[in-house]
Amino acid sequence: MQEQAFFSHQTAAELLGVPLPADVADGTLHVSVPFPRTPPRGRGVIGHSLGVLTGGTVEGLPVCSPELVWCQLSTVLGALDLVAAGDHLIGARSRRPRLDLRRLAEAVDRCGGTTGARARAWALPRIRFGADSRPETLLRLLLEDLGFRDLEVNSPVLVDRGRRTLHPDISILRSRLAFEYEGDGHRARRQWAIDIRRREAFEAEGWTIVRVKADDLFHDRDALIARLAGFVTNPGRSARTGAIRDESRAQ
Repeated sequence: MQEQAFFSHQTAAELLGVPLPADVADGTLHVSVPFPRTPPRGRGVIGHSLGVLTGGTVEGLPVCSPELVWCQLSTVLGALDLVAAGDHLIGARSRRPRLDLRRLAEAVDRCGGTTGARARAWALPRIRFGADSRPETLLRLLLEDLGFRDLEVNSPVLVDRGRRTLHPDISILRSRLAFEYEGDGHRARRQWAIDIRRREAFEAEGWTIVRVKADDLFHDRDALIARLAGFVTNPGRSARTGAIRDESRAQ
């Protein structure tokens, strides 16, 4: 690595734990240096010379700052995945934040009208704290596009007469309606039993649980939209989130 060089773009995103579609996380090393330095070149390496470059370290490795990495990802990710990347960096109940929205907004301003500006402008106000996974973010965006309002992300819900607290993936508290994304990990026997007890606890408190699987979200979205139509709070909206990628890009 050159002096003042930082891992950037997809490489930095992976070091920061950002979930990326398989076709974007291709294993190429991205390294950035401040302009006008000559960017590095080599087999398996893509170099960048950037006018805006800030950085730190992740596990001892020089990595561009999280807010700058998010701006860089706007040139390679679709708008929905850009929101998911932002959700990851903002943090969740079980994941420490890498940055806050103020810093992210300042970085967007610094990047100005560079490539990806339109995607950044669309994605920034849609980033929310609390999502545990990329599919949860994509499900939330679909629900918003269908007209669901007042969506909470992993907010606490008291069950068992107030003795226990659960956190549904996405919920509408006033309607006692919850949406739970169930990936492949939920097929395990122990997790399956936990999920059954969890659903029974919600239903005992008058909640309706809508379970969404990976096939629903990434393969059979039209059927999912039809199923959700019976719960939508603002009917008449059409789902425009056709950019949701298929399941092979969900991992």
